[in-house]
Amino acid sequence: MHITVKLGGPLRQRVPGHQAGELLLELPGGARVSDALKALGLMGDVVRVLMVNGRPIRHDQELQEADRLGLWPRELAFNMYVATNFFNPLARQEIEDKKK
Repeated sequence: MHITVKLGGPLRQRVPGHQAGELLLELPGGARVSDALKALGLMGDVVRVLMVNGRPIRHDQELQEADRLGLWPRELAFNMYVATNFFNPLARQEIEDKKK
């Protein structure tokens, strides 16, 4: 299967072969987010914010054909958290709905 990986900030310097921070990654069917990180050589605490198809993920989920995986380093983690959870009205609505 093929997924698109979007790299943020300094991760672009760690992963060769991307165009403007984006690359196409081929993985076997049933691959998980952790498999994509291994294939990119991004292990340990290098990646702090992970998103699949524009949504933050909280666990090592299975990827599907044509998914978009967004990766941001710890240096940008707070900025990404604020952007995805505070400024985004859809995310804010989801948070409010979960409180009910």
